[in-house]
Amino acid sequence: MKIALACLVSSACLASSLVAEPVVLTVDPTSVRSIGGITTLEREKYIVIHASPDDGDTDDEKFRYIEEELEAHFGRDGGIQTGQLQATPADPDNPGMPDVERMRRAGAEFQAERAKRPFRFRPEVLREVVLCTHPEYMMGLVSNDAAEFGPKTPEAAAEFCAQFLKYYYTDESRPQYYEVFNEPFIKADKLGTTARAMAEQHVTTARRIREVLPNDDIMIGGYSAAWAEVEARNFEHWNGWQKMFMDVAGEEMDFFSIHLYDGVNVKGTHAERTGSNVLANMDLIDAYSYIKFGVAKPQSITEYGRIIQHDRDKNWPNRLRRETALIGSFNGMLMMYLEHPDRLIKTVPYILGVAEWTYSFPGGMFSSEEAPSGFLLYRRSGENYVLTGLELFYRFWKGVHGERRIASADDPDIRTHYFADGLRHTVVLHNMDTEQRTVKLQGFDELDIARVSLRTLGSRNGAPLLGEQVLYGLPDEIEIGVAEAAAVIIDLKKPFEAEQTVTETRVYAETYLQAIEADQPIEFTYKNVPTGEGDATLRLSIGRVPGLSLQPEVWVNSTAVEVPTDWAGGTQEGRPTFFGMIPVPVPAEALAENTTVKLVFPDSGGKVASAVLQTNLVSKD
Repeated sequence: MKIALACLVSSACLASSLVAEPVVLTVDPTSVRSIGGITTLEREKYIVIHASPDDGDTDDEKFRYIEEELEAHFGRDGGIQTGQLQATPADPDNPGMPDVERMRRAGAEFQAERAKRPFRFRPEVLREVVLCTHPEYMMGLVSNDAAEFGPKTPEAAAEFCAQFLKYYYTDESRPQYYEVFNEPFIKADKLGTTARAMAEQHVTTARRIREVLPNDDIMIGGYSAAWAEVEARNFEHWNGWQKMFMDVAGEEMDFFSIHLYDGVNVKGTHAERTGSNVLANMDLIDAYSYIKFGVAKPQSITEYGRIIQHDRDKNWPNRLRRETALIGSFNGMLMMYLEHPDRLIKTVPYILGVAEWTYSFPGGMFSSEEAPSGFLLYRRSGENYVLTGLELFYRFWKGVHGERRIASADDPDIRTHYFADGLRHTVVLHNMDTEQRTVKLQGFDELDIARVSLRTLGSRNGAPLLGEQVLYGLPDEIEIGVAEAAAVIIDLKKPFEAEQTVTETRVYAETYLQAIEADQPIEFTYKNVPTGEGDATLRLSIGRVPGLSLQPEVWVNSTAVEVPTDWAGGTQEGRPTFFGMIPVPVPAEALAENTTVKLVFPDSGGKVASAVLQTNLVSKD
């Protein structure tokens, strides 16, 4: 939203702000967008459901509907290991360990059952699922009696996990991604353990998996943080949880996973993360990973969306209001994640399938026929199941494929991506502003257009609404509502080939998490910075209490650059600390192979969490 910095915490300023000017969206169909070398939309990474082919409550008809009609990919399984763990006896010769021979036989039986339904259990489908388990069952504790053998030690848990991966899959079907736990740290006190002990079990498990499967390409990660409020207590939350995890277990991890929700996920203060906060969380992990390990290891967002804590509007049909809010968060966050295909291995919106387990689950996830969980794709209706409004998320993205091309809006609240797939070009937009916006379209003149349609996903009377209309031609402008997504779908008379590539490269500084003191310079240095034709962006992630400046003076080498007063999403009003990524435009000529960035703030307090330098350089094809 366009606001003056002085209005950061003032609702009166917001109320008195002028009507927003139209946003200008400019496309360049002649330029391929390469983000860290990735130039296409990887639907298996993004258009995903938090479900698995192994979900026993999803019959084959629903499975086919999800795959074929909604064109969604199965993305995460948190239940299969638990069921098999509970059925696994203790080793008769070593009661503190699982019976591996029994696991071998059970795994063979399990695979034989899968083989009877080859259309469903295709290796390429199983490989894309992120496997995880829950610390309530898998944490190695003396008090753990989830199975006959416990597991009562980290070694016993690790043995089960490794042997499960070995015997319940073939080398071709074994999942590529393995999270040791789901949201463990928030459960540590209840289980009578510590976050550090849980981090150490990640190490034990990862090492045992690699011993048992030395030639497998499985990627192991964690800790799937639920409460990602890293800026809390002036980043002591970061130090105590995420940084501690990376220090203890990071060397053994192939990726780091977090869960990001608008609202409150289990603990913390209310957070509208969609926008700058999502980007700041990701950049902070990348920055420390680079400093600690010499490389920004990949990340996964294995749950995201919106948490609505209270039970208001949970009953049908009022639950449609909740679905509208969820879909807005799904699309808003997805537009952020689509900007990081080189950094993210999987993003999973928290949309469950049938999820029969929710009908007996205590707490906020509890379902009844009258008031089902808000995260269900299918809800009970008598003896049957009916689809919920969440299917519209997938219907909006149905058929969107192709090569990335360049598109940009002059307001960061309008996020956009452009995909070219043969004769079909699709420009997707999402509005993160708090008011409807007019978006002017330009840059399409070279396209030989045969047909144009406009697809939208918003709401009417509070209920989610998906619409598609054939247009008389390419409009000069479109209107896009609050939290609404739109897709301008252009069919061409002939293919339009790109002539050049714009390559986005992120360069990480040698330092991070710098304390801010008034009028004192903060410096970040960068090595091996790409230079050439194009431009750059300094991605400043700042954590400060409301009222402090978010506009330092900035120099890139000797060139002064201006920090904008606008960024993606809102002002995070109501949160004790603003934490967000503010993109600062940098001219390419200011860069050098070894670049130094200097910041000076007018007041003290808070930290610059990270400063990532992104170059966007042009090369002719």
